Amino acid sequence: MKKWMPIRGDFIPSGENVVFQGEKLSSDKSSTYNVLMEQNVPSGIILFEDMISNGVIEVTVTFEELGKDDLAQIVFNYQNDLCYMCAGIGNTLAKYGFNYINGQANTIYSTGFMEELPATQFDMKLHLTGSFLELYVNSIKVLSSAIPFLVNRTHTGILVKSRRKVTISGFKTDYMRPEVFVISQFGGDYDVLYDEVIKPVCTKLHYDPIRGDEVASCSMILSDIITSIQNAAVIIADITPDNPNVFYEIGYAHALKKPTILLCDKALRDRLPFDVSGFRTIFYDNSIGGKRRVEEKLEVYLQNISSPLGVPGGSIV
Repeated sequence: MKKWMPIRGDFIPSGENVVFQGEKLSSDKSSTYNVLMEQNVPSGIILFEDMISNGVIEVTVTFEELGKDDLAQIVFNYQNDLCYMCAGIGNTLAKYGFNYINGQANTIYSTGFMEELPATQFDMKLHLTGSFLELYVNSIKVLSSAIPFLVNRTHTGILVKSRRKVTISGFKTDYMRPEVFVISQFGGDYDVLYDEVIKPVCTKLHYDPIRGDEVASCSMILSDIITSIQNAAVIIADITPDNPNVFYEIGYAHALKKPTILLCDKALRDRLPFDVSGFRTIFYDNSIGGKRRVEEKLEVYLQNISSPLGVPGGSIV
């Protein structure tokens, strides 16, 4: 059985399963515990040992009896009891939802406006890929949405709300290494920088680097690039030359709120265009020693992006 720990609520083990008991948590109407819920229906959060930022989370949830406002949602990007993301089913106005909890509930996207959920047992599967999620319930895709924030690799779990018992079974994750999409010109020194510096650093930090010329597809080139930017966890872009394609792709990444690291040969461009001056930027010199310093700085930036707090924008020379 997987290791697990309740964050709030009354959970007990039952063989290979975990059962939420459904007892009332508190009569304190001002309690922050029930930020997502009505106070008269108990809720609970349980976290499992699995950590994920990119990949698939699966679980089966069985309600002893499905009541009004009952719900079960997969928890990810968990920072604390009042800061996390969750997506799943609920016997509410919208039956499928994706929420961001940050002291209060913020609905990112919801669907399934029907009178009642048709069952009491639900096989849920949540796909997290870069900036997008897809929710499947009983093998049917019921919701897809953009994720407006960076998803960190944290413990995952289940949020439940019910007056009756809820059984949680078959919880598992399939972690997929996040991608770094690299935007740059092709050929010459740009290929050397990509092959000898960017790729090794990304691989060392458990990212899969990919560049536009490595995308294997039968679709249009622009469509491939857009998909790659959407699926990436981080963008690295070399803005040394005035390449309109590069700046177009950076603009799209910016619109998706992608963490972006800029590279720039300081011998060829000593000032950034105003619109990108707030991005993390590494100025480098095109030499053996310069490449070594890029490795060190790029590693620091990627490590900080992966942390819950990240790092502010700015330039490193």
